[in-house]
Amino acid sequence: MKRLALFAAGLVALGLAGTAPQVALASPDARIDQQIRPCFGLLLEPNLSKGCGARRPVKRKPPRRPYYPGGGYAPYRTVVDCDVAYPGEVNDVLARLYDGDTLTLVSRNGGACVESLSVTRSVVITARDYSPSRTRPILLAPADQPCIRIAPGVAFVVLENLGLEASRGGTASCIVGRATELALKGVVVRYDGEGSAMDVADSRVEMIQAAFVGRTRAPVVKLSGSLQAQDVDVAATAIGMAVETSRDSRLRDIRVVRLGDWSGSSRTRNSAGFVLTGVNRDQLVQIDGLSTDGFSRGIYISGGETTLQRPVVRDSDWAVVLEGADLRVLDGRLEAADVGIYAASGVVYASDNAIAGVMRAGLFADSGAQIRARDNRVFARPGGCEALVTGYFDGALTCRPWFEAPELLRTPRDRARADYDSYWPAGAVAVLTGPPSSALAGGPADPYEASAAAGGPVGAPVGSQGGPR
Repeated sequence: MKRLALFAAGLVALGLAGTAPQVALASPDARIDQQIRPCFGLLLEPNLSKGCGARRPVKRKPPRRPYYPGGGYAPYRTVVDCDVAYPGEVNDVLARLYDGDTLTLVSRNGGACVESLSVTRSVVITARDYSPSRTRPILLAPADQPCIRIAPGVAFVVLENLGLEASRGGTASCIVGRATELALKGVVVRYDGEGSAMDVADSRVEMIQAAFVGRTRAPVVKLSGSLQAQDVDVAATAIGMAVETSRDSRLRDIRVVRLGDWSGSSRTRNSAGFVLTGVNRDQLVQIDGLSTDGFSRGIYISGGETTLQRPVVRDSDWAVVLEGADLRVLDGRLEAADVGIYAASGVVYASDNAIAGVMRAGLFADSGAQIRARDNRVFARPGGCEALVTGYFDGALTCRPWFEAPELLRTPRDRARADYDSYWPAGAVAVLTGPPSSALAGGPADPYEASAAAGGPVGAPVGSQGGPR
């Protein structure tokens, strides 16, 4: 019997020894697969992240509820009525939520919760019986305080169908966070101060159908990390979006328009619509349908490999500026008073672009930069074709006199720009009400597009507030 037991133990040992190499070889592959498996898009579009585990609320025991003399313990709540909420009520409810639970703000009569939220655990914040409008935020930040502060290391935060406002922001930004995953859908943020409407660092950010309106010298939207954005409106007085990527990012249908508050001042002379910096050589940024209106520097790209598809730049001095990057500009409509595409360093691949109104150059390469161009049309000012220079760029340009091009440069649009107090993004309204019936039929004729038959660039449609729709 003892020998039989020893023989069985030997067989078990041999079986383990035979399978051990396979386990040793499989474990590193499984570990690497877990690390590189794409989980981006999980917050807003779970179907885009097949293979990733869905985040479900972790039902832990909530913190001890406060005891009220004569009334017992406060009930567990997830809904706050902003029409009758007392100061601090939203934070009280937020502090007692389960990790990953949903906080719902209600505003049937137009009331706003005046509070600065402090988020220390994963949460979904949404609104009910509420539609954002210019004079009706659902969350109003106190003076010199942020609207929402997200603690570092929070797993994820989702903001949906909210109207946030910080009318006296001071040095505090409206949405502040670091080292987190943040998703915004149907959110409108209005900010007036010295910070940014959104300042999130070292994070993964997803934005769909969001809008930001800011009167500040800082960038209205300031992000670092990775960004996935679609259908976003930004209205700024100086700088629209400033993005510093540390991972691959994708942007689609981003509209940036300058407000008319500081027109003619030095702040607008140094303005920029979209700024992309910090891109490493191994990163790829894809931008489709980016439009800027009214900024001195329309689009500024620094570092990495970036693709601009169908960009539209209006009322700029320098439409696209490149520094130390590989940039592809395809099928663009660029309007600039000085230079259409300027390469300080790096390589630009430009194809099928229409550049209008330039006085110095359609495409200009500085010393050390390269431009590889094909099928680009340049519309210069009267008599400007002979005076155009290309720097160190030897490619051929197709230049036409200005009188053959659409009359787009320095139109009355600039004097008719809406200011911070009156601007409301048309895109954010369309999210809630749907497109107008005229848009389905092509919409009314735009006087700025009437000369497209002349062969010139066709600009973006102009909204009622002076910005591209």
